[in-house]
Amino acid sequence: MRPADAHATALKDNCTILATNKTGSQGNVRPIVYTPLLPTSPASIALYAARAVTGIQTNGFDAFTNYGTIVPSWGCRAFMNVTSPRGTVSCRIEAPSRDANTWACDGPAATKVIRDDDDIAGQVGIISLTGKLSSQEPRQPDVSDGSVKLGALPNAGWKKSMDIGDFGIAGKLIEDGTEAADCGKTGKEASPSDVNTEEVVRGGGDEGVGAVVTTYDNADQAADFVKEMTSDHGIDCMTKLLNDEDTKVTATPLPTDVEGVEGAQLVISRKGDDGWRPVSYFNVSGWTQGDEAAVEWYETVGAAPSEADEAEAAQAVRIGN
Repeated sequence: MRPADAHATALKDNCTILATNKTGSQGNVRPIVYTPLLPTSPASIALYAARAVTGIQTNGFDAFTNYGTIVPSWGCRAFMNVTSPRGTVSCRIEAPSRDANTWACDGPAATKVIRDDDDIAGQVGIISLTGKLSSQEPRQPDVSDGSVKLGALPNAGWKKSMDIGDFGIAGKLIEDGTEAADCGKTGKEASPSDVNTEEVVRGGGDEGVGAVVTTYDNADQAADFVKEMTSDHGIDCMTKLLNDEDTKVTATPLPTDVEGVEGAQLVISRKGDDGWRPVSYFNVSGWTQGDEAAVEWYETVGAAPSEADEAEAAQAVRIGN
């Protein structure tokens, strides 16, 4: 049975660094390192390039933003080093799909967290900034790739990608969408100790497989994670994220009878002259093995994936290894 109200994992997170310069001279404060985990906003990369030359503005804030999804990045994270007359300021900001957020800066700056829910945003001011100083460094899981065995996937031509926009129609909708207010982390969820997450695509994104495999302290916590992601509410949150003014998404039972696998098939339709017609099939499934939990996304553009391909894609997810 899938619970109707269990959901405590963010599908999409945003990390924002707001930098201001209170030294009186723009040239005194320059970002010298900015390494957001992709994907990130092209505007933020352009702003970083500009401010590395001109310096951080002295009137208002410069905003550096990146986002991350549960697949393939397990949330967002970014690092920034900034020069100042009193030394280098180093900041780390993280909003994982599950677990507490992090905002931590070292060096001569005042900081203030202004948002801390699914997303995190904070201000860093050189030399001074009014507001409460904040530095929090909760334990974060080890995050790496390697959750999918490419050679075990159906057909050939699979390639890794860190850009969710490469993931067919669903990926572009996730990239542009905003998670609903009643979806995401509750603050009471168990945190994994290890996360392997990966996205692979073929045919220019017409077919994609994404998987996240998480390790917990015990089997009950692993089962709870899968229940959250495949619950009625969890699937509804994904449906809302995929919907926009041009699409209609409906969820149906996952077309597989594999024992222990839960999930749903999300059918993405677009309206044409002859009414709504399906354009993509996005399967969300999950299962466990001991203290490990696996959640898989499998999309095909055009025709629905065959049950044989669906089974092969699930078998390609690295769990229990």
